[in-house]
Amino acid sequence: MDMTMGGADAGAPPAASIPIGFAAFGTPRVDVVAGDAVQWSNDSSRAHDIVATDGSFDSGRVIVGDHYAHRFSTVGAVPYYCSLHPFMTGEIDVHEVVLDAPTLRAGSGKPYVLTGRVAAGVTGSVAIEGDDGGGFVPITTTPVATDGTFRTAVVPHTTTSYRAQVDDDQSPAVQLLVLDHAVAVHAMRRKGGTTAIDVRVTPAAPGQTVVLQERLRERFGWWPISTVKLDARSAAHFVVPRGAAVPARVLLTLRDGATELARSATVHVGTTRSHHHH
Repeated sequence: MDMTMGGADAGAPPAASIPIGFAAFGTPRVDVVAGDAVQWSNDSSRAHDIVATDGSFDSGRVIVGDHYAHRFSTVGAVPYYCSLHPFMTGEIDVHEVVLDAPTLRAGSGKPYVLTGRVAAGVTGSVAIEGDDGGGFVPITTTPVATDGTFRTAVVPHTTTSYRAQVDDDQSPAVQLLVLDHAVAVHAMRRKGGTTAIDVRVTPAAPGQTVVLQERLRERFGWWPISTVKLDARSAAHFVVPRGAAVPARVLLTLRDGATELARSATVHVGTTRSHHHH
């Protein structure tokens, strides 16, 4: 049976579907707009319920294979839990406006279409802001269609976070990955056996993270040695202490230092064993 309580009508499809597992809600935090319905489906082998912490809704017992829907009309965070298994918790975050998370990567300097939705009853236009490392700045405004959706093209130059704004309400930010940077490296041996590595990233990505890696036999592969941020000229400088000759490369990454956006050619650092006398 379809348990459409809490004002959710069976006509409109739910904006989000949350599977309920044996011991956890499948997607513990979901962003929706005011007016959206959310549906929970009990995919586990035991009964559960969905109870708002503030008492605004209570599904009652949802048996195996059944589901429950609730429509959210007020902006704000709505935590909930399963009263049968209180360690199972979740949260629905209700907004005036949300951006859809990008599913594709973008190319630097190429248009990319962002899409999103506004709450029921919101008309007019949505302001789009972007942050590519220096804070959010206005990018464009775009009209809202009669069905509450909007779409607009942005032209990122580097990996950028975007958010949408309606009146005083901002959407959660979504991140658009841009993956066609080039990382140029120049390695130079210096007196005393150290190696200086100069790095330049194009198109410019000042403030982004670059990681020097070496291929170390004892670590069975590439290993991060040093992490720095690109300077205002989109350049960086590493000094590698004297050591045995090893392959090295530089990656441009997200701020986490792990998600790779681009990589340099491989260079050799350290002192080569001088056994060929040509």
